Amino acid sequence: MRGLMMGRFQPFHLGHLDLAKQILEQCDEVIIAVTSAQFNYLEKDPFTSGERIEMIHNSLKDENLDLKKCFVISLENQFNVATWASYLKSALPHFDKVYSGNDYVSMLLSDSGIKVAKPKFLDRNQFNATKIRSMIKSDENWKDSVPNAVYEFLTKINAKNRLSVISKSDTNPTKH
Repeated sequence: MRGLMMGRFQPFHLGHLDLAKQILEQCDEVIIAVTSAQFNYLEKDPFTSGERIEMIHNSLKDENLDLKKCFVISLENQFNVATWASYLKSALPHFDKVYSGNDYVSMLLSDSGIKVAKPKFLDRNQFNATKIRSMIKSDENWKDSVPNAVYEFLTKINAKNRLSVISKSDTNPTKH
């Protein structure tokens, strides 16, 4: 059996890592779908799809998870919500169950006949990507919220500077 988890992973944090481990306890393999792949260098989506895939891969590897059981794939957003489930089925390897705590996502997938499981989440206040990005930007202690591989990666690419520059920019293609 193969389980699917989806997210923007901006950045991949310990809550995401815990979910991947939960899925691997219940399934033979996990697909981690990096969504919103077309967005990057934006306040809400500062990291590229490739950077997010690298963060996830390095985190799984550091945790000694069997990478032969892990798919990390990026997906661009599908804007036709009615056909989204079909898009997932065509764009991803076969999956048996989706793990999601998002009621809207659960409804859409269930309405399309896809099995959805609601996982147990770690503290969602602490493990929250929006909060972590804010902590990085303001130089607060964010290291304990992400896997060490993510901390090292974001430090190497100078995420603090990227987030600061993006937040000050008047160039924001997502605002109309």
